[in-house]
Amino acid sequence: MKRQKKDLREADMSTYGQFAWQDALSLAKLLKRSFDLEALRENYESFSVEDNHEFEKNNAEIIQELISKTEGQRPAYLRRVCKNASNLSQGVLIVLAIIAQVRVTQVIELRDRFRYSLYPGGGNRNTCAGIYAFNNAMMDVSFMAWPTAVFEALSARESEREAEWALIKPYVDEWAKAYDSYKDDA
Repeated sequence: MKRQKKDLREADMSTYGQFAWQDALSLAKLLKRSFDLEALRENYESFSVEDNHEFEKNNAEIIQELISKTEGQRPAYLRRVCKNASNLSQGVLIVLAIIAQVRVTQVIELRDRFRYSLYPGGGNRNTCAGIYAFNNAMMDVSFMAWPTAVFEALSARESEREAEWALIKPYVDEWAKAYDSYKDDA
């Protein structure tokens, strides 16, 4: 008996999109920890969209490699590839990697929405019309604005963790006192 093949058009890629969003948050955390965020944002926004696109295009391989690195590998990678670059240029590379990951989430959402048009099997006219709609939707994915939503989400996450820590801290402190008293008695 032959197994039925799964129709790949039915599969969505939402888990990849979730990973890209979490990675954007991770990159934002690295940026916030390592750079003066306000100065970097001022610098980034002082350039035109075209200038930022050009910088991204000229550094696409570095940004792609940065995205592929683990959180622990990223600082060393940036030090190595940015030896002769300014601190602000290094920060802009991280900003562009954040923007890239946000774009990835948007492209995945579009891919899932238009998956029947992007896979063989449909009628010619409907597939072409769907690909046209997909292309039009893709035009909105190339934003270059400062990724405010990512930093807002990171702040919300950090606030949530601080609130959780505030709830458990008294118990941890009490446990630490009991442990220290036990150690002193032993």
